[in-house]
Amino acid sequence: MRFDELLSQCGTLPWFDYQTVLLLFPEGEESVRTSLYRHRRGGRVIELRRGFYAFAERYRPSSLPAPALAGILHAPSYLSELWALSWHGIIPEKAVIMTSVSPKPPATYDNAFGSYRYRSIKQALFWGYKKESIVGADVRIATPEKALIDLWHLEHGEWDEERLESMRIETRALDVAQVAAHARRSGSPRLLRAASALARLASSSMEGDEQL
Repeated sequence: MRFDELLSQCGTLPWFDYQTVLLLFPEGEESVRTSLYRHRRGGRVIELRRGFYAFAERYRPSSLPAPALAGILHAPSYLSELWALSWHGIIPEKAVIMTSVSPKPPATYDNAFGSYRYRSIKQALFWGYKKESIVGADVRIATPEKALIDLWHLEHGEWDEERLESMRIETRALDVAQVAAHARRSGSPRLLRAASALARLASSSMEGDEQL
């Protein structure tokens, strides 16, 4: 499988997988695997994770934003927790690792586009996300309120006012009532306590603004 043949067949795709290449080039698994390895070594193909590939930038017809890969590498999933909170402007720090949640087992992938971490949640908690356009690509990402719920759920310990305040959460950018509704839907007493702590923190923040 020459590179020009691979480019001719898959060049319009933002990414492609091993099974697709096997179907397009029925020359045998060993031959296809060897060819892909050779193209990777030559810098023409990038391995996103085992069995998933993209062409190097100079061969791609369009850009491939790093967040767009999050839902592809480990599906079904959606970006959440600190990455989503940072993207929504709820916390000031920029999250480097693209953290997603999924009903599938946890996984971590590192490639030329970045670091991807997938944390496992129950299917009953796999909701609260929507599609957002990020650098021109449709990306599944948690709403600010659900990203916070996912973070509380997956990180151990109590989320009291002191812990929440240390995150420098922009409470005015959150629908605090929606956070409480999500906590009730989860059925977790710990998340209900966290939602109450957030409501007190938001109330204190509002009172402080009024005094200025």
